[in-house]
Amino acid sequence: MEKKEQASITESTSGDRAPLSSRKFQGVSIMASVLLPMVAAYIVFYTGMGVPSGTINQGNLLQPPVKINELKINYQGEETNLLSNTSPKWRYLILSESGCKEECEKLLYTSRQVHIRLGEKANRVERLLITGAPMPVDKQEKIKIEHPRLKILELSEENIRTLQELTAHQDVAAVRAILIDQEGFAMMAYDNHHSGNQLLKDIKRLLKYSYEK
Repeated sequence: MEKKEQASITESTSGDRAPLSSRKFQGVSIMASVLLPMVAAYIVFYTGMGVPSGTINQGNLLQPPVKINELKINYQGEETNLLSNTSPKWRYLILSESGCKEECEKLLYTSRQVHIRLGEKANRVERLLITGAPMPVDKQEKIKIEHPRLKILELSEENIRTLQELTAHQDVAAVRAILIDQEGFAMMAYDNHHSGNQLLKDIKRLLKYSYEK
């Protein structure tokens, strides 16, 4: 009689354990089915693996991507990081000639329109204008009025040269927009040969397959 009761208890315990194990497996399977395609798409976007050349990104890839968020710069007499680590945003870093002339203004306009067209996801993207020599006050005020969400950084010529060298691409002009990912890597470059639709296509895909914090 005791053996039968023990056998019954064992069967009951095993029966309880099996559904629990099955539920855990199902949970892991569901998470994997959601996360793996996102991870795969992100890898494909960065590397182009598995697709014909030129069919994924619209901008020019920087290979390998360059980590620049901790690049030390002299800003207003103090040494600081180029980008803040506290805000994991996607960023357009617009490198201009001194004074932000015609080519620079075109890029500012294009990137602003892209930013607007992102709608509710616009808060995940930030635009920064990097200039060398200080702009005239009236020019700076004009830019601030036309681009209220734009941040302006005036860096030394040495810092500008470093950024230009780190983000150089043979097919992209010196006045360019660099796309920086959430981890601070410069990974793609655009100039005025790229349309707003091309910038928008890339950033929308990256926002879709990246985390939001």
